[in-house]
Amino acid sequence: MKKLIYVLLALLSLSSCNNWLDVELDNKVDDNKLFSSAEGFKEALAGVYSELSKQSLYGQALTMEYVDLMAQYYSYTGVSQSYTYWNDFDYSNSSVKSTISSFWTRLYHNIGQLNCILEWADKNASVLTDDERNQIRGEALGLRAYLHFDLYRLFSPDVKRSPKADGIPYNKQYGVSLPPMYSAEETVQLIINDLLEAEQCLANDPITKVIPYAIRTSTDNANNIIDKSAKDAADQYVARMNLYAVKAMLARAYQARGEYTKAIAKAQEVIESGKFRLLDFESVDKSETSVDLLFSDEHIFSLRNKELGNYSLNLHRDIVSNGTTTLTSLPFTNIVSTYESNNDDVRYAKWFNLGTFVKFNADSTSVYPQKMPMIKLSEMYLLAAECSYSSSPTNALKYVNELRNHRIRNNKEWNSITQTYIVDEMRREYVGEGQLWYVYKRKNLTIPRSGGTSTDVVPSDKVFVFPYPDSEIEDGHRTQHQK
Repeated sequence: MKKLIYVLLALLSLSSCNNWLDVELDNKVDDNKLFSSAEGFKEALAGVYSELSKQSLYGQALTMEYVDLMAQYYSYTGVSQSYTYWNDFDYSNSSVKSTISSFWTRLYHNIGQLNCILEWADKNASVLTDDERNQIRGEALGLRAYLHFDLYRLFSPDVKRSPKADGIPYNKQYGVSLPPMYSAEETVQLIINDLLEAEQCLANDPITKVIPYAIRTSTDNANNIIDKSAKDAADQYVARMNLYAVKAMLARAYQARGEYTKAIAKAQEVIESGKFRLLDFESVDKSETSVDLLFSDEHIFSLRNKELGNYSLNLHRDIVSNGTTTLTSLPFTNIVSTYESNNDDVRYAKWFNLGTFVKFNADSTSVYPQKMPMIKLSEMYLLAAECSYSSSPTNALKYVNELRNHRIRNNKEWNSITQTYIVDEMRREYVGEGQLWYVYKRKNLTIPRSGGTSTDVVPSDKVFVFPYPDSEIEDGHRTQHQK
């Protein structure tokens, strides 16, 4: 039996488990067939992972495109016309509204698929061993929490500043057309509840038995050849919502709620697990066919998509065709200053080769498949630093220095630290991954414009909270956020 649960496969988009808005199960026969074996459950989960990796979600739109655009990674005056409304946070524009609505629909659709899997894991429990059922339920619950957390970060006011404000609907049951709306604080608690249950389910996750990066580093050192089968064997543990991804998500959720001691504890569990390691410079000093630009040993959870390089090229590189040059849609700016003109910073030297963003464009795809980092070890260090700062700046400094020691050759460690330093390090680290805008929102910070003469972006809910889709207002009789 193929162990599809351990690899990210673009198997299907699931014709069964229909749109989550459908109250009735139209494909009962198909569902009965799909969920009649453990293999069917694994295929269903693989279908969700495949959907999440697509261009319309985490393959591009919710990472290197719109979310990074709002974080002002790109030139304010240089972006193509279609992006100017996003740059100005004009959520009333019809095109922007349509895209926002698609995020809502696609994320909730995948939540519906997960609820369908969970429902059948109870209904057809007899076709699963206890370990299989726990694995399937743990991954599905963890993913359900992950997607609700991003919906919260996009569509809800910040829980610390507006705990009683309307958050998002939290959908825990397949076939419910209108899940109840919860406050911001209730939403985050429901996320934590799902994660805690997922953590229990995944106690015997296969990743607990291996060290992924140790498998990955099976090499023919004499010829500088990476063992592809070893690399694939390692990747299968992180191309899914594993135990440590759940712990990392708990760290994110506790951080969001301001429970910093709990957040640090969960981040520390991941750091001390020994399952992941910060960048070894040797991995980026290899030939173009063997270089690891994505720092794969740090990936706690990532999504494979062989088209990531093409997505990035289309967004970040001038296109020349028949002697005509079309300028890049999303040009970076102030990169030199972002990385302090430091050629020893491998993020600057490797991700922006000759001034072009190549993080997702390595020539080593046969060795390191193109994948979008969803959670990395580096984030756990930065999260722990942010959460430690108020109570122990010394510990915060240690976390950041340790990360920089694995980013900057011959790094001269900082002897002091500020919150600004931590955010600056996040800006250097998260490029292309769609995380920085959430940092600004969580900390209610002014967003510095990246070029042009426009003023910086003053923090407010008008900037940091997406409006509910019109259909949700009309069909769900919801009330739009008051801003």
